[in-house]
Amino acid sequence: MMYGNGWSGFGRCDFGFGNGYFSMWHYLIMIGVVLIIVAIVASRRSISSKTGDAVEKLKLLYVRGEITEEEYMKRKNVIERK
Repeated sequence: MMYGNGWSGFGRCDFGFGNGYFSMWHYLIMIGVVLIIVAIVASRRSISSKTGDAVEKLKLLYVRGEITEEEYMKRKNVIERK
C-alpha cells in the first residue's frame, strides 16, 4: 500500500508527539486558547462587579443625603464611563 509523504514522511502529520491527526502540540494549543478565553471573561466580570459596587455605595450616599442629586448624577456618569 502506498501512502503520500506527510510531514513525518509516513503519511501522517506529527508535530513531535502522538501519531494521529491530533498530537500533543494540538492539545496544548487548544488548552492555551481556552485558558486565555477564561482569563478574559473573568477579568470582565471583576470589572463589572467593581463598577456595580461603586454605584451601590454612591446610591447609599445619595439616600443618606450626604450628596445632592446633581453630584450623584455626575459621579455616576464618571463611574459608568470607566
